Amino acid sequence: MNTSEYKPEFCVWELTLKCNMKCKHCGSIAGKARENELKVDECLNVAEQLADLGCKQVTLIGGEVFLYEGWEKISRKLSEKGVAVNLITNGFLLGNEQIAQIKYARLTNVGISLDGMESNHNNMRNVSTSFEKVMQALEILNKEGIPVAIVTSLIDRNFEDLWPMYDLLVEKGIKLWQMQIVNPMGNMADKKNLLLDPAKVPLITRFIREKRKEQKIAIYAGDNIGYFDENELYLRGEFGTICSWSGCQAGLRVVGIGSTGNVKGCESLYSDEFIEGNLREESLSEIWYKEGNFAYNRNFDTSMLTGSCKDCNKGDICRGGCRGACYFTTDSKFENPYCCYPGKNNISKDYFKSNLLKYSEKN
Repeated sequence: MNTSEYKPEFCVWELTLKCNMKCKHCGSIAGKARENELKVDECLNVAEQLADLGCKQVTLIGGEVFLYEGWEKISRKLSEKGVAVNLITNGFLLGNEQIAQIKYARLTNVGISLDGMESNHNNMRNVSTSFEKVMQALEILNKEGIPVAIVTSLIDRNFEDLWPMYDLLVEKGIKLWQMQIVNPMGNMADKKNLLLDPAKVPLITRFIREKRKEQKIAIYAGDNIGYFDENELYLRGEFGTICSWSGCQAGLRVVGIGSTGNVKGCESLYSDEFIEGNLREESLSEIWYKEGNFAYNRNFDTSMLTGSCKDCNKGDICRGGCRGACYFTTDSKFENPYCCYPGKNNISKDYFKSNLLKYSEKN
């Protein structure tokens, strides 16, 4: 394999499974730390390996990152190597100690999970004071001048909160907002009735495009939102740029690292089937460049597409969209129910038109 062909430019790194919440939509079923999670010294070595392989950006996740003792040392190491680092937190523990750690870590921003307005957010988080804690965290971070990003996980129940959330985030001075669709994995594996109705995806893409026009918040669609409807060019790029979906990048430009050192193409691929190796047994370089690894993307061919994606004339570009969304919703790595490309048979046109009118009038 040509070692210059693929580079793990973007990494999502789960430091621990330990968490202070048990969210209804948690894909990793976080709570207790795994046995034999990587120690800080091991993580510092992995950080060196990431930088040496040309990684540009690392997102630290949990569980809850703040519950991993020494996370700030790992972030500092990466930052000193020229890697941009951020983290995602539920915000519940944020206080003076965490602020000091954040400053030492040299984070580019702190991502906070906010999954709706107060009632819906607290319901999804299973904590009655979670929304209040997030608002307090925003106030603390703003006061300290630390950039904040908001990450929203969408199910059917909190979909209508997008409009009041936008107003709230503008009021709070938030400049970056990413939204993603919850996949039926982990705690949601047996709750498919709670998932977002695919027919609402075009409403989300329209919402993102219209709100981006106002240039008050940079809103980004997650990899499992889209693809190729009339709004596609306005979902993913920076302000003033045109950018469209070019296929799942797991194992091509993206790598996921689990808390025990397991390596996958993406941390959204939460199944042992996608483990390509372990960092206690092989170096990241050996895993990344091993022949046969990440075959679902490196060996992709349009003949692999199934169901509603089969024979699609965007198949060679889209490649079935987000691999995780495909796998957990259809049991196929190459069929995506959330695609809103016009003409796809998984979108009800009548439903879309009626709801578009309803939400346009309402908001």
